[in-house]
Formats: sequence, C-alpha cells, structure tokens
Amino acid sequence: MIRESKQLLVKIDEKFQRKYNWRYHILIVNNHFMDEYLFFMQSYKHGTKLHYSDDLLEMPRDKAKYGQVLKDLKEHCKLSIEFRDTHHLVHPGTDITFDASHGHAFSTSYHPET
Repeated sequence: MIRESKQLLVKIDEKFQRKYNWRYHILIVNNHFMDEYLFFMQSYKHGTKLHYSDDLLEMPRDKAKYGQVLKDLKEHCKLSIEFRDTHHLVHPGTDITFDASHGHAFSTSYHPET
C-alpha cells in the first residue's frame, strides 16, 4: 500500500466515528486550480442543516497514484463517494446574502459595485 493510501485510511478511521443519527460520505475533488486531488469526509446530523467537512488528504494529480488510492479506499470502507471537478463549478443560483446554517450569525449582505 502506498503512503498516500495509508494516510487517507488512518484519517478516515479517526474521523468516521459511527455516531447514532449521523450520515457520512467521502468527497473527492479534482482541483485543476491547484493541480491536485482533495479528499474530504462529509458528515451530517439527522434533522439539522449544518454539515461538517474534514480534510483527509491532498495529493498531486497523478492518475496512477489516484487510481491506487481510490482502490484502497473502496476496499477499506463502504462509504458512498461523491466526485467533483473544478472544471464544472455550479453557481447556487443566487448570491448568498445570509446563511445561518453554515456559521454566519449575521448578514453578509452583498453590495454590488454601482
């Protein structure tokens, strides 16, 4: 097993606490801006809008290493995996001016240039 896989699996075992009424999944981002793959663990508590995202691994974009890490990840756990690519960013539809569910306790009003 390669070093990146070992680091990822140790972090997953640390962050995946199997709490009651929590959902977990892995998010993998193909980040073209920084030329690397990013791995996160997303966790959601049932009945709340707040979600948590923990960094697991950052690795250079190398197809061979990425393939091996992904294979080792799938063998280690059965969590669902979501893939994102920075070439296909999605705008939320409208500019977010207030978002109490992500830690913004005050208005973040958007003031466009006039």
